[in-house]
Amino acid sequence: MPDNKHNYEYNYEYNYEYNYDLGDVIDNAVEMGSRIGSSVLGSIADALEQAGDAMGVKQPDSFSAWKRRLERKWKNGGQSVGVALTAVGWTFAGCFGIAAFVLGILTAVGAGPLGLSQQDFIALPILTAVFYPTTLGFLFMAIVGMKKLAYFSRLRKLLRAANDWTCDLPALARKAQIKQEKAYETVVKAVANGDFPNAAISDDYSTLYLDDSLLPSAPQPAAAPQPASAAPLTEAEQFQREGVDFLNYLKACCGRLGSDADEELVQMRKICASILGFVHNHPEQLGRVRRFREYYLPTTRKLLDTAQGLGDTDTANAAEIRRDITGILHTLNQAYAKLYDTLLQDVSMDVSTEIDTLETMLRQDGLTHDFESDFNTRS
Repeated sequence: MPDNKHNYEYNYEYNYEYNYDLGDVIDNAVEMGSRIGSSVLGSIADALEQAGDAMGVKQPDSFSAWKRRLERKWKNGGQSVGVALTAVGWTFAGCFGIAAFVLGILTAVGAGPLGLSQQDFIALPILTAVFYPTTLGFLFMAIVGMKKLAYFSRLRKLLRAANDWTCDLPALARKAQIKQEKAYETVVKAVANGDFPNAAISDDYSTLYLDDSLLPSAPQPAAAPQPASAAPLTEAEQFQREGVDFLNYLKACCGRLGSDADEELVQMRKICASILGFVHNHPEQLGRVRRFREYYLPTTRKLLDTAQGLGDTDTANAAEIRRDITGILHTLNQAYAKLYDTLLQDVSMDVSTEIDTLETMLRQDGLTHDFESDFNTRS
């Protein structure tokens, strides 16, 4: 009886080893496939990430591409609106215009020839009155559309004639075969409306910058030289300035307060001018006119302002105020004259002292002789 045990064991071991080797192969294949798939997917992810980064970075735009994109924008925007306005305007203007014309003729013919009753005929002039303004409205729409089309037509010509971001406007107008004034008007409108986005025009309207970042920055104006600070006036100079201003004020007051006041004002102007001249020649005497400067002159001016503020009023109170002010002007003139005389008196004493001293020194030096004796001898 054959021994199958050995065969069984052999076959078992063979099958076990066979199955074990096949499983390893499958596992290895799966693992390898996973690695390859991961590598491929990783490469795809890296490629997509790089593409995303590239799309996120703003690439430099070529001028020709920018022109094409802008022209497409015009075509889908304002130019399409112009076409629609023109087409709709002319179509309905023609329809309503013909209808209004026919209704006008029928209205002129009258109800009798048309065989219509008066009640039915009344609808014709009503429709005529409605259709005529409607026709004008659609005609206006067509004109607006045509202007818009003409505007974008000039823009396209100018854009196609441009070769760079910076354009010389006169040369651009000649190349586009557009009148220079019309080209300027079109460009200014396009920049203002944003049809030329981010564009700018030079101050002298000679250059169009399709990229406003290329516009040269205006030079900063040079700082104006600061005037040298004037030296402060001395007290004597300030007094002279105030005095001259007061003399001009007295002159302006003449003719406003009556003849009596005018005489006092003329006299006051002469005396005050003399005092000013004296202080100018003798600045050391400025302290003696301090009250004249700080009180009398401002008070006199205040009184004269009050008198002039009365105007031409003829009331009793106004007449009394004028009379009082004229009287005080006379009193002030006497006081100013006395002040001037006092100033001269002090100076006169100083002059006499100087003359006496001078004569004494001349006699001591033998530089003088008795003129009276010489006169008697010659006689």
